[in-house]
Amino acid sequence: MLISSIVKNNIILPQDLRIPAFLSKIPFIKTNLVSIILSFVVLILYVPFCFYIILKYFENTQTTEIIFFTGFLIGCLLELFRFLTLSMNLWQTFSNSLIFSGKMVLFGRTLTILSFACASLFSDTSQRQDVERNYIIMTTASIVFAALIPMNTAKISSNGLVLEGFLKLINIMRLILTVLVFISFYIHGIQKNNFEYKNLAFSFLILIAGYSLLVLTDSFLFLLTGTSLLLGGTYWYFKNLHKIYMWA
Repeated sequence: MLISSIVKNNIILPQDLRIPAFLSKIPFIKTNLVSIILSFVVLILYVPFCFYIILKYFENTQTTEIIFFTGFLIGCLLELFRFLTLSMNLWQTFSNSLIFSGKMVLFGRTLTILSFACASLFSDTSQRQDVERNYIIMTTASIVFAALIPMNTAKISSNGLVLEGFLKLINIMRLILTVLVFISFYIHGIQKNNFEYKNLAFSFLILIAGYSLLVLTDSFLFLLTGTSLLLGGTYWYFKNLHKIYMWA
């Protein structure tokens, strides 16, 4: 579908709404279809690459941080529903498919931040026996949240995102959760007197910043910056976890 849509040149971008909104006022940062498509390609390649690293370097560990990281990877893949919105021109309709696409993206974005929240809160040895239960609760909470939040199908961003109702409130909640995750990781580092665990907090910030820019991409500036931060943050995140649990 991706190749067919590109070859036939039948992808039409919504032009009226960019996120963040101030991008519309900067003349040299214009909407670019190629950058949007490449952002999807980055995510498609990023997920299996991370699973390969996990299987190769963390297969023998029982670290909850890695288990919850798979939730983040699932959230990354769900961003591909935005491509369906663009490639099938769903954004020009008010169909149930458009609503479903928007809710799947919302489910994925909720799952990504909750995955790190759970990783920071349930990293103690005493919590490892409950990791499956916590994973199910995390996933269920993300599904319920996405199901309850209405989709504003009249507003589609330039990169195929169906905007949620209560958008400002949801963004504030995401920001608060991000800050709390950082604080939680850092406090655990202090409690454990572990320098690498403190670094885990900063690598999380870089990783989530890169992810956030990449899923907002509609220009090469966001594509390049987001990809660099995502890959760099992921490398540092994995490196810190490897030092913590593998003593390497």
